[in-house]
Amino acid sequence: MLLRQIPNLYSSGVELAARLRDLREEAGLTKTALAHPRYTVSYVSQIEAGKRKPSHEALGFFAGKLGVTTEFLGTGVPEDLEESLRYQLEEVRREIRAGRGEEAARVATPVIAQAEQYGLRRVHAEALSALGRARLLLGQVRTSVDAFEEALEGDLSAREAGIAVRGLADAYRSVGDLTYASEVVESFLTRKGEGPLDPGVVAQLQIVLVSIYFERGDVLRAERAARRALAAADEGSEPEVRVGAYWHASRVLAEAKRWDEALDFATRARIMTEELDDTRQSARLHNAYAYICLEAEPPRADEAAIHLDRAEALLMDLSASGADLAYVHTERARVALLRSRPDEAVVLCNLGLAEVGDDQLETARVLFIQGQAYSVLGRRGKAAEAFRRAAVIFGNHGARQQEALCWREIGELELAKGDTASAVKALRAGLQALGPPRPALVP
Repeated sequence: MLLRQIPNLYSSGVELAARLRDLREEAGLTKTALAHPRYTVSYVSQIEAGKRKPSHEALGFFAGKLGVTTEFLGTGVPEDLEESLRYQLEEVRREIRAGRGEEAARVATPVIAQAEQYGLRRVHAEALSALGRARLLLGQVRTSVDAFEEALEGDLSAREAGIAVRGLADAYRSVGDLTYASEVVESFLTRKGEGPLDPGVVAQLQIVLVSIYFERGDVLRAERAARRALAAADEGSEPEVRVGAYWHASRVLAEAKRWDEALDFATRARIMTEELDDTRQSARLHNAYAYICLEAEPPRADEAAIHLDRAEALLMDLSASGADLAYVHTERARVALLRSRPDEAVVLCNLGLAEVGDDQLETARVLFIQGQAYSVLGRRGKAAEAFRRAAVIFGNHGARQQEALCWREIGELELAKGDTASAVKALRAGLQALGPPRPALVP
């Protein structure tokens, strides 16, 4: 039987009239046959003319004769459609968690179309939010922003709206608009009159703020956001969210030079991830643990190397490439520098640059480390070029502290070759980077 596709969940009288007439004709029934034995031909004629709405009992009677459900006859929405679409939406979310953005987008697209077609507004908005996350995984930032913003204009629950806001902030952050990314999250967290937010969503949003504040060099606000993330996660949230809260707390503690506490939180995050059997995330946390080891005073290069070996082995099991491997190469380059192997560090940085893809902040970080390696080798021109490229990227992304470090390194290189004027110019650029924020990029 052909099912008419009606755009709204609750049909108007005109839509119901057309659906009843079409279904009757498809079934090969006359008005008399449809009405018999309970109703009159006139009653059916008035419904099909849009002059009268049937009672619930009449809808059930006519639906039985036409071989459709009462719900479909009254609304145009096929039975169990919403349940089916939600099942597909869970598949989209599973693909996103597995990092398969292309497959997630493929599954989400028909869900969005059908939900819109049948007026399932909440499913439609949730599927748009999921599509935004899938596109973000694929590096399609501008279209991901469109999807998130359209989702937020739809019928989302407070929890789902928070998840969409997180995605939107991640998208703006990825193109360097750290100011707007933070404003999106802060505005949502301080909204009025809509009741308390799900603790897990609060934790996720605070985690986003930790990253943004860190990249802007605002350590104090990063610490406050990390504390809020931990508090919200402990109120009750998914294990994956607690992992994120623990890891970001470890970053804050490492910045405060509280190395033992930082490593303790990083260990909690890593063990919990291993219990979740999330291989990719386990690899990332081994790499993150290595990062903290290298930040410690004194650096724990041997311990970091062990975790980097483990991270790479896990990624090889997944046949992974791209940014995850780039991060491993970056940390290995730092280990090589600590072991006085600058040539090896340059090679590792080149491997990282080849794998990093569109992650601009990681690109800048690799360039910074490569600049350090070239500097140790006495290749000042190459070092200055790497530092300048990193400074531009950090500056465009609002990562002012990192930008200032690049200019300081350039200043020291200029001093080493006796060019005082160029050194002063570079150091002034570093001071300017630490001044008031400049206008951010808007996609």
